Formats: sequence, C-alpha cells, structure tokens
Amino acid sequence: MDFVRNEKGITLAASLILLFLVSLFLFTIISWHTNLYRTFDSIEIHYEKETTKLMRQGG
Repeated sequence: MDFVRNEKGITLAASLILLFLVSLFLFTIISWHTNLYRTFDSIEIHYEKETTKLMRQGG
C-alpha cells in the first residue's frame, strides 16, 4: 500500500481526472438516451393523431 501514499499527489490527481471522464461519459450517454426517446415519443404522438384523424374521416 506504499504506492497509494505518494508525496506528489499523482494518485489523487489521476483519480479525479478518471472520475471526471467517467462522469462525463455517463452524462453523455444519459443525455443521448433521453433525446432519443423524446424523439420516439414525438413520432408516436404524431402518428397517433394522424391515425385518429383518418379513423374519424371513415377511411
């Protein structure tokens, strides 16, 4: 465990950088997923309205 206690703080800096990169990656994935499903929901709502309109016209 001597490598954890280094005087220069390289381990702390490396862990903070790794934490930042992993957090950024996860945030990006979650944002992409949210936008993708928001798009799918809007497409679904559009087609539901169009289907309802066609059914009301009798065709």
